[in-house]
Amino acid sequence: MTEAAGALLWLVPALLPLVAAVLLLPALRRAQALLALAALPALAVALFAPDGSVELPWLLLGAQFGLDATGRVFLLLTAALWLAGSVHALGYLRADPRRERFWLFWLATMAGNLGLVLAQDAASFAVFFALMSLSAYGLVVHADTPAARRAGRVYLALVVVGEIAIFAALALAWQASGSLRFDDIAAALPGAAWRDLVIALTLLGFGIKVGALPLHVWLPLAHPVAPTPASAVLSGAMLKAGLLGWLQLLPLGALAAPGWGQMLVALGLAAAFAAALAAATQREAKAALAYSSISQMGFVTVAVGVGLARPDDAAAATAAATLYALHHAFAKAALFLGVSLAGARPGAARGLWAAGMAWAALALVGAPLTSGLLAKDQLKTVALALGDALPWALTLAAALTTLAMLRVAWLLRAAGADAHAPAPTATMWLAWAALLAGAPLAALWAGGAAKLPLSWAQAAGALWPLAAGVAVAALAVAIRARRRQVTLPLLPPGDLLWPLLAALAPLRRPLALPAWPAALAATRAAPPAPEAAPADGDETRAADAAERLLARLAGPAMAALAAALVLLLILGR
Repeated sequence: MTEAAGALLWLVPALLPLVAAVLLLPALRRAQALLALAALPALAVALFAPDGSVELPWLLLGAQFGLDATGRVFLLLTAALWLAGSVHALGYLRADPRRERFWLFWLATMAGNLGLVLAQDAASFAVFFALMSLSAYGLVVHADTPAARRAGRVYLALVVVGEIAIFAALALAWQASGSLRFDDIAAALPGAAWRDLVIALTLLGFGIKVGALPLHVWLPLAHPVAPTPASAVLSGAMLKAGLLGWLQLLPLGALAAPGWGQMLVALGLAAAFAAALAAATQREAKAALAYSSISQMGFVTVAVGVGLARPDDAAAATAAATLYALHHAFAKAALFLGVSLAGARPGAARGLWAAGMAWAALALVGAPLTSGLLAKDQLKTVALALGDALPWALTLAAALTTLAMLRVAWLLRAAGADAHAPAPTATMWLAWAALLAGAPLAALWAGGAAKLPLSWAQAAGALWPLAAGVAVAALAVAIRARRRQVTLPLLPPGDLLWPLLAALAPLRRPLALPAWPAALAATRAAPPAPEAAPADGDETRAADAAERLLARLAGPAMAALAAALVLLLILGR
């Protein structure tokens, strides 16, 4: 393949959304139907283009773009979700006065997300990752409410910290390898002097986008305020961009790092359990789904931890993480888009909506006949490398996923769960149905077919977490019915921001925020009804205080990190 043909094949899918936004800006109002198809070429490349790459020495610092087996799966899920989200947005935003601004940020974010998947060198990956991350700020603050602006500032502060960490990691990796190609970095990193620092910075920088503990706090703040199509791609596609960054830069298979691996496994299990429990306490469906995403990405974090701890199992761990990411992308995006369809009229449409949402929720739990069963079975097989207890822990976490999904169902039981959603349109239904149908097909296409046929024992093993979650929920309902004074505990979205502010009390004093024990006691004393809409109360003030604190500390922290990076590069010469 010539350089011109390769550049056309690998760059057009990434740059087309950005070019479309610029060229069609004067006619944006009339061209929205065309803009919704901007991800279609990338989907075609994922499905039909052969593996390969092209080097472009004239671009950036010498760029390389292409596709391998892992990149193909990520390109498929990314393109499919952006395409479905775009089609859904046509109906969702048809009466939104800010829809032109939405489409500009949407297309820029899409271009970054698609471009980083096709990038095979660190510089190109970093540029597209930054384009995606920074452009997504416009999607988070789209509603232009105080809560949206606060969520946007928290998101942006963490994005900037992440970008600095990623830049530092890539600079040190380049210093060790003399190259920006990912394969050269992977070969040189195990023997590099700053190897552990590169790993730490990589885990930090991309972990913010993954939503790994304790870097997850932006997710439950951003999802409730973002337009629902944006929530679908934020959770379904953009979280996976952070995972791809881990897979590209971490020395998986080339180095045994049991300390880092065990830490990731511990953090992944903590996220799987704690975030699922947090989802079960939320008062807003999209916040509960955000915590569910954090929990599900905990499963993926476990797989990456296994790959770091045991190089011989790194290839299997990468395959398991990739398949799980694909399954979660389709299922979670379908759940988010389904939130905007909760206003369907009673009757056949309402019944179809309920059945589809149940199907997507069962996939997340890992029920038989769903993509989740294939993905979780492969993940548990990999987890056996660290002992028999780890697969059991992952199975138990699936029971908590059931609780989280039941909570979402409870919050969606009445119409109007998404206050900004119009009456469902044909395009909104079409995009949602495509994701539901695509989930099992994509999982089989990506390698899940190799796990078939599953045994009856595996199917039965997938049923007991579902039954256990239903039993716990039923018990909670029975206790609530008998003792009406018993109320559901409330964890405000943003969770760890509260103790963070309490620990940094001297810096918090000017903000006049209630102390953590007092705020928690007040929450327990008079929690709102589970079905009530979230009030602009203590948790909103917590988010407001958090973004001010982050804004105050971000500058000195980045300056210190930049100075340390320069010093390390000088000493490494």
